[in-house]
Amino acid sequence: MLGSIVHTLSHALADRVKRALRRATRSESRLRVGVDIRPFYEPLTGIGWYLYHLLHEIAKREDVELFLFGDARITDIGPALYADVPASAHVCWFDLRGRALIDCDVMFAPNYFLPRLLGAIARRRVITIHDLTYKRFPDLLQKETLHSLEAHMPREIAAADAIICVSESTRDDLLQYYQVDPRRVFAIHSGVALPAPGTRHPALPQRYLLFVSTIEPRKNLGVLLDAFENLKRKGKYDGSLVVVGRIGWNSEEFVPRLTGSDVHHLDYLGAAELQTVYRNADIFVFPSIYEGFGFPLLEAMAHGVPSIAARSSSLPEVAGDGALYFDPRDARELESAITRILDDPALRDDLIARGRARVERFRWETTAERTFEVLQRVS
Repeated sequence: MLGSIVHTLSHALADRVKRALRRATRSESRLRVGVDIRPFYEPLTGIGWYLYHLLHEIAKREDVELFLFGDARITDIGPALYADVPASAHVCWFDLRGRALIDCDVMFAPNYFLPRLLGAIARRRVITIHDLTYKRFPDLLQKETLHSLEAHMPREIAAADAIICVSESTRDDLLQYYQVDPRRVFAIHSGVALPAPGTRHPALPQRYLLFVSTIEPRKNLGVLLDAFENLKRKGKYDGSLVVVGRIGWNSEEFVPRLTGSDVHHLDYLGAAELQTVYRNADIFVFPSIYEGFGFPLLEAMAHGVPSIAARSSSLPEVAGDGALYFDPRDARELESAITRILDDPALRDDLIARGRARVERFRWETTAERTFEVLQRVS
């Protein structure tokens, strides 16, 4: 047993010496960071945009070298990317034909866990956890997704040298559901970035309430549809409801409700086109039952749209005093909040001003700087 302890301690000491040497030479060399870019394999939504902005900000640094890893391949044709990558970054592949892999100081998993091959070669690893829906509300997730997260996350959390959570709310949830040292869990808020608006979408009505998100159970679109239908029936709003987002898992029931004369479903929109949809909305509503961060809420506030959000998870943390809140299960409370804004121009102006002020706290350069500090810390 003593021999085993000595063996373990000697390896720990050797590892510490190696890390000290790497830090000592850091002024002469750049930190080599491997990044899993699988979120770029499909049109960008929350996690994809998180990775996109983070990468482009970190790439501006002179003390980092980025190696971007896609899936394994056996031909020269890799998967199509839906996002451009920094010009200074190296795009790499797990090549099953026997070519050498890149030696990185630290591996970064922006989407919960590293793929198996990347994890196998990771000296050090940092992961980002966006939310714990699979623990808080497992019934709101697709079974395949739930099974994957439940199977992978205990091992990934145990192996991670540091864990980034995109909000204090997510960090609290992580510490509640897993036995993990709080000193290696960091809450780092995401940022918000707004491209120039595109041309006006031809399907936009003159006046409308707005919802933006992939349509799935936890996004809670039904409570907004109920509130909107009540407003129309009572003659309290003469505008429409615009719903932007793809029909996701277990949401087919909403399709008939998205085809009415006063409801406009625009499916997935590109970033520039989406900005125009935000800018012309009367009110933005984000009724989600659970969010790790909530990009659409900040984006709406940045465009000067008075916003209403569910009183749940990270949303009050992110929006602060820049939005009104309601119980996500109560369509009548949401209806009342919408009516308040429609009937009170002073409240509307106040929410716009407070929302824009709140957004100033969320900068991608700050997110990138704090994330890089964590990467350096574990390397």
